[in-house]
Amino acid sequence: MKAQCRFSIHFAVAGSAFITLVLSAVTARGDSSLSSYVEISNGGELGTDQVDMSTGGWIRSVGAGTVNLAPEMDIMDGAVVRFSAISGSDLNLRLYRAGTGAELHFGGAGDTGTVTLADNFFSGGSQDVYVDSGTLLVPGDGQGALLRATTTTVASGATIDFGAHSDWIASLAGSGTIHLSDTDLEIRDFSFDGTIDGANRVTFSRSGSWQGRFVGVGEVALSANRSMSILDAATAANLSTLDSLRLSSGSTLDLRTYDASLNNLYGAGMIGTTETLAIGSGNYSGGIIAARGLTISGDFLWSGVSQGALSIDVLSGATLTADGGKVFGGSADISLDGALRINASEAVDALTGSGTIDVASNAVLSVGAGDSSTTFDGEISGAGGLTKAGTGTFTLSSRQSYTGATTISAGTLQLMSANALSASSGLFMDNGTQLDMGGFNQAIASLSGGGEVLIGSASLSIGGSDASGSFSGVISGSGSVTKSGAGTLGLFGPNSFSGAMNVLGGTLFVSSSASLGDGSATNTLTLDGATLQTFGTVASPASRAVVIGGAGGTVNTSGNAVTFAGNVSGTGGLTKTGAGTLTLSGNNTRSGDTDIEQGRLSLQNGNALADDARVTIADLAGAGLDVATSETIGSLAGGGSSGGDVTLSNAATLNVGGDDSSTIFAGSITGGGSLVKTGAGLFHLTGNSNYSGDTDVLDGTLSVNGSLAGAVNIGSGARLQGTGSVGTTSLAASSILAPGNSIGTLTVTGDLNFDPSSVFEVEIGSTGLSDRVDVTGTAFLNGAKVQTILWDPAVSYVNGQSYTIVSAGTVSGTFGDLEIDSAFLKSFLSYSATDVTLTLRTVLSPGSLFPSAALTYNQQQSAYGLDFLDQTSGSSSLALYNAILYSDRAEARDVFDQLSGEIHASLQNGLFSEADDVRNVVYDRLDEAFETGAKVWTSAYGNISWLKGDGNASSARTARGGVLYGVDWLIDDRAAGVFAGVGQSSFEIPDLGSTANIDNVHLGLYAGQRFGGLQVKFGASNSWYDIETRRDIAFDGFSDSQTASYRGSTAQFFSEASFDFGLSRDLIITPFGRLDYAIAQRDSFHEDGGASSLSGGSAREDQFATTVGLRAERQASVAGKNVVTGFDVAWRRIADQDTALSALTFENGGSFVVKGLRNAENSVVAGGSVALQLTAAAAASVSYRGEFGDGQNRHSANARLDVRF
Repeated sequence: MKAQCRFSIHFAVAGSAFITLVLSAVTARGDSSLSSYVEISNGGELGTDQVDMSTGGWIRSVGAGTVNLAPEMDIMDGAVVRFSAISGSDLNLRLYRAGTGAELHFGGAGDTGTVTLADNFFSGGSQDVYVDSGTLLVPGDGQGALLRATTTTVASGATIDFGAHSDWIASLAGSGTIHLSDTDLEIRDFSFDGTIDGANRVTFSRSGSWQGRFVGVGEVALSANRSMSILDAATAANLSTLDSLRLSSGSTLDLRTYDASLNNLYGAGMIGTTETLAIGSGNYSGGIIAARGLTISGDFLWSGVSQGALSIDVLSGATLTADGGKVFGGSADISLDGALRINASEAVDALTGSGTIDVASNAVLSVGAGDSSTTFDGEISGAGGLTKAGTGTFTLSSRQSYTGATTISAGTLQLMSANALSASSGLFMDNGTQLDMGGFNQAIASLSGGGEVLIGSASLSIGGSDASGSFSGVISGSGSVTKSGAGTLGLFGPNSFSGAMNVLGGTLFVSSSASLGDGSATNTLTLDGATLQTFGTVASPASRAVVIGGAGGTVNTSGNAVTFAGNVSGTGGLTKTGAGTLTLSGNNTRSGDTDIEQGRLSLQNGNALADDARVTIADLAGAGLDVATSETIGSLAGGGSSGGDVTLSNAATLNVGGDDSSTIFAGSITGGGSLVKTGAGLFHLTGNSNYSGDTDVLDGTLSVNGSLAGAVNIGSGARLQGTGSVGTTSLAASSILAPGNSIGTLTVTGDLNFDPSSVFEVEIGSTGLSDRVDVTGTAFLNGAKVQTILWDPAVSYVNGQSYTIVSAGTVSGTFGDLEIDSAFLKSFLSYSATDVTLTLRTVLSPGSLFPSAALTYNQQQSAYGLDFLDQTSGSSSLALYNAILYSDRAEARDVFDQLSGEIHASLQNGLFSEADDVRNVVYDRLDEAFETGAKVWTSAYGNISWLKGDGNASSARTARGGVLYGVDWLIDDRAAGVFAGVGQSSFEIPDLGSTANIDNVHLGLYAGQRFGGLQVKFGASNSWYDIETRRDIAFDGFSDSQTASYRGSTAQFFSEASFDFGLSRDLIITPFGRLDYAIAQRDSFHEDGGASSLSGGSAREDQFATTVGLRAERQASVAGKNVVTGFDVAWRRIADQDTALSALTFENGGSFVVKGLRNAENSVVAGGSVALQLTAAAAASVSYRGEFGDGQNRHSANARLDVRF
């Protein structure tokens, strides 16, 4: 039956009737029920309320436009219904309910149009969905509820389109297409061999087999504890189209027997194949089974565990990061051309390739458990370590930089490149293992364990990072071993290497000579800034040379016997420590010092130590030096009450002092040998010695504060002193006996024999105290000379002092000459049967004693004041007095000059020079003052003077500078002005260590008048001075510094008459004459200092000077500016000049008067100037003036600026 209408109807279609409704812009309204085929064309709406469909119901849209079905589409229980649309037609389905057991078919009969689940209120049910053809569009979150039913089957060629929203499907079957627009889809149950297209993420939340395809899918995820089995090779290959695969914890992806390639792998599940697996990048903590190999091509972080044997190929540019600690399961073979990062300890069977490995701190990479032999050409870096496992050979053929430990637990580690092990890596070797250096030099941080090191012809350096180790294995080959760094290295095996053993730092422990190598001529031992410590007897053969480097070497015998029979050479010092004995029996050439801090050093060859070697023995029990054959050393020092002795056996002679140094030896010297002192230095013996041989002092000084049992012979030019005890003593010609070390007594147990030209040197101290020699036998004086040296500054000799200088069992003969190094003391000797007495007194009485040595007036005056210094014992003035008393005449004259205070007198004439500078500036200014209007000016001046000494007062030098400011006016032909200024100057007498600094202020006025060519000038000024003086005094036995502050002033009056002769328009010649008068005065003062301080009274002096001369002046125009140049020359005479006198008094001493330097009485003055007219109202000028006469030279400069207003 066929019905056609254009209006609303209420209809019911039952049975199997076939009804076609052709609707065009007409709506069929009301409730409907449908169990047959309904075809709707040209769009429209079927039902406005509810449409009930039962089996056989089929709604098909066949026309253009969209058909909207009733909002309450109800599918009856068990009904089989269909919705479809032909190509170009759309059907919108508003599904309300689908009954239990219902089948919903979409598409069919070649219909390829779109059925849209729109405005869906479907609440679910138990039904099956079949998409037979065309497209089922699920456009929103709610519409997809239909697919959450029992099973959704998508036929081949059909599509479910989820659009731009995410959804899930309860069970998916078929071979069609699921399309999403970059959204997520969850599939629970599945048996699907179709295509999923355009999804952002597809999640399989239940287990199943997969034969489908992914097109444009971002990520595929397998939920926790689920499994997926890949059914064919093409499906496995399709995984390479995914951006990433995510396997959740407990999930499994079974690739079965197919190869697969993954761009990115994430999660914590398990993936396995009996073939190969390729992974780009990712972060994965699960397991991997790839029976035929795993390839990594990107950055892949793996913290899971491989299952079974695994061959891993890390491609160039890729990075595999192992982060789990057992990622490789201990049985992986890795071919590495990219990068491998080991974040926790890992073990692999084999490692090959040329990539890079970074081993994290505290991690270890173990290689070789598979017992195969492989070569790695890449670099291992990081703070972790490397372990060689297995019986095979693992070869490193390039430089490594990892800093963790290297362990050889089995097999051989072969190094086929220099520095194939990092210098920061310590090496541990198990017994039976081998390190083969391949002939390449290597450096490691430490060496420990056992095994064998094959160094070949290369060098092995150990310890550069200050690490320590102990090695009981064997080092063999022809190469060398070097120990460096501050750590320790123990070598306890029977080493057979024939190269050098170099110890350049820290400590090397050995148990025998074999620990150091084979002992051949090439097996030298070098200690340079390092220690050799022994744990057994070490007898280094004569064939092995020993070198002590510039940084020195220490040998710690640790209670053992150690012998160096070969040549010991080098420039460094040798230090002996530890109990036990070090024996040097070779013909040695070492030039360094020797320190014996513990134990004993035995010298078994006459050249065991260098002739200039310094030997020091510690003050410690058991420490000592044994000399078996005669030996020469540079010096001997050390020893003490606890230990540090010297034993001279076999009548050996010890020659000491050749290096000319001075040393103290406090230990004892025993045995049957002899001692010889050579060299210019002082050898001070403070211990008690009982060696039986003689003591010969050939050069320098022997000081004995302890005791010597044998005879002492003092050679020509040599000296014996001290406060100890010596045996019978004989002095050769020009030798010296000087008891004490300052003042003291020397005891001779036997006879004392002076040569006639020998010297007995006696120091004199406080009352009754002096050097002295006590002789138990006879003192044979033989006319020897007595040389007296004064010592105590607190003793007065004015009234005389007496001293016993020799006390003997018998005194035989008398002394000859009696000398004393003083210009002011005389000495006398008196004799008894057993004693010799020395008496001293001054040669003259006070007032004439010191002046007797003076030559100049100032020296005599200073000496006179000093002669009356207080002589009270202990006073500071007595110390000063005695310091002078001990002087010879030349020394005394220098002392008198230093103490004279001459600077205070010479300074007075220096004040006149200050006034000269001010006066000259004003004279120069008056030459230009005759201009129109008022003018303000400023002038800077400076002066340097050298004042030659006059045979009494010493030479001096001065430097002065200052600035004046003035203003003057011109009224008719008369000029007048005023000025003020400040300045500073220094005055120095270098020979006497005296200086003065002066600050000054100036104030004055001036005037002048012209009478045609005649000019008259005059002026007056006053200057005030603050004066600071310092005198530094230093001579033998005394030093002092004196300072004083006082004031002074200078008043002066000056005038000039001159006449200008104009020789041409631009040249003027002017003769001139000057009269100057000045008065200088200073205040009294008192110096602050020690015993040499002076007090001075006030002083006043005046000076009258005349000057006649000629000056020339020339004007010129330069660049439009007026330039005036001038020159002057004159003769100056100072008439009736006072002598610069200063009355002074020593503190606790006498008064005296000294003379200072006078200014030159006649001098030539010459100078020049240049003046520039800057503007109509401003001018600038500079000038120079020099004064020369009577050995005194003065140079002054002046710069002035004048401004007229």
